[in-house]
Amino acid sequence: MCELLIVKSQNSIPMEWVLGYAKLLDEYGLGGFSWGVAWKDTEGELRCYKSVDGIRKDQQASERLKGITSKEIFIHLRRPSLMNSITPFNIQPYLTTDHSLAFGHNGNFEEHESFRSSFLQLLKGTSDSEIAFQYFFQHYKKYNRPVEALEETHRALKGKANMALFRKNEATIIYSGNVDNKMYSFQLDDIKCVSTSVHSHDDFVFQNIFPSAKDIRPIPLFTSLLLE
Repeated sequence: MCELLIVKSQNSIPMEWVLGYAKLLDEYGLGGFSWGVAWKDTEGELRCYKSVDGIRKDQQASERLKGITSKEIFIHLRRPSLMNSITPFNIQPYLTTDHSLAFGHNGNFEEHESFRSSFLQLLKGTSDSEIAFQYFFQHYKKYNRPVEALEETHRALKGKANMALFRKNEATIIYSGNVDNKMYSFQLDDIKCVSTSVHSHDDFVFQNIFPSAKDIRPIPLFTSLLLE
């Protein structure tokens, strides 16, 4: 029951600008319990900051992220399905050890426990999202087809799933598969954006969070979008 926000531009975007929108998504959505942000630095390397506190309660974020700019930023706002899973190890985005990929998920995978034993040595936390991350990554390493790997992850683990794949030196891929929290692409001036819809089946997200959005397009269910 999380929220996702990805922004991209040809010009550097101040982190503070993105966090302003993220805090509104957190306020009106179902996040509020932990959060994380990944961004690409000037060399294209993936960087990440995470907090077990919700973004509006996080006292360190303003200092730790002060002055950061990036051409592409990915924010995950978490509301766990199981409240006992509020631990640092369950905060997203998940990163590969070489920091070439960051993965985030919104929704609930119905069959995740069927695969837990397969990835037990790789798991640090307890969430269904981390199992999906490992399932995706093993499939991706084998075939090097990220879109197909995201789609296969949803087919195998079932349930409702929006996923975002943030990649070093490659276009971000967004997969839409959660009927309860539809995803939209849109423009804020020259900035390309993708956001979940705060679990609201109307245009609230554009009336109250992104009122200046243009070129609003829903991402069809069970399809992927490359943010280029």
